[in-house]
Amino acid sequence: MTRVYIDTDGGLDDALALAFLLRHPDPEVAAIGSVHGNVTAEAAARNSLRLLELLDTEVPVVVGADRPLQRELHLRHPDDPAAAILGPAERATPATGAAAERIVQLAHESGEPLSLLMIGPLTNLALALRQEPHLPTLVGTVIAMGGAFHCQGNITPHAESNIWHDPDAAAEVLAAGFADLTFVGLDVTRHVQPTTDWLRALADDPLPWGPYAHALAALPAEQRPPLPLHDPLAAAVLLAPDITTRHSGHVTVELTDDEHRGHTSLHPDPRCGTRVHVAAEVDATAALQVLLHGLSC
Repeated sequence: MTRVYIDTDGGLDDALALAFLLRHPDPEVAAIGSVHGNVTAEAAARNSLRLLELLDTEVPVVVGADRPLQRELHLRHPDDPAAAILGPAERATPATGAAAERIVQLAHESGEPLSLLMIGPLTNLALALRQEPHLPTLVGTVIAMGGAFHCQGNITPHAESNIWHDPDAAAEVLAAGFADLTFVGLDVTRHVQPTTDWLRALADDPLPWGPYAHALAALPAEQRPPLPLHDPLAAAVLLAPDITTRHSGHVTVELTDDEHRGHTSLHPDPRCGTRVHVAAEVDATAALQVLLHGLSC
């Protein structure tokens, strides 16, 4: 069974990614951490707590970094559309401690190696590395939703949102030496969009969760152009890595404050950056099947 820590910035697709892993029979979700990005870290924690209530599941939720390592805070969706659908948490409250501390604590625990699913800015993971420089030797697979390697960005022409929000954190993570780090970026996530049949299947879920799942997926699908399932795809790759093909190389991230801030590049030259994996192609049909199976369990 996959033991996983999930880091989220509280968006619509974050909620679907969380629900996929929480309802799927395979993973043991050890903890959920919140981070700035789509909404504040506090709001992201509240959204996670409400989701757990709707799913009748108990997992510790810890509040994480409320701002980037060095830069000003910018929120992608300060109106918090996920909260508008999920509603407020009625009973649950966050666990004590910070997300970075929880990552280090879980990594040191014996048993199944810890996997990390990072679907927001990488601030919490960078802070955890500062606390425990040996963290890369203590965890297994790391999946990060982030990057725009051979395509346009989604927050600027050059950058994907999670990396843009805290490029310094991304650079520290890239330099840390994780043995199995995969970036699932816009190059593949843009190809995975909910279809009408997929949305109908979610709506037909007989459990109370069904209408919420449908609403979370339908709102982005109604946009023009439709918004892809960014974070759910990253979660699916954690459990079903064969739905993507990966290129291995050395990734660098642009740290300037100009229009290129947060731009990610994949290099074959071993003198550039740190060797990681980048999802290059995706079987969108298989990805939607994997996601529907997990969300409907």
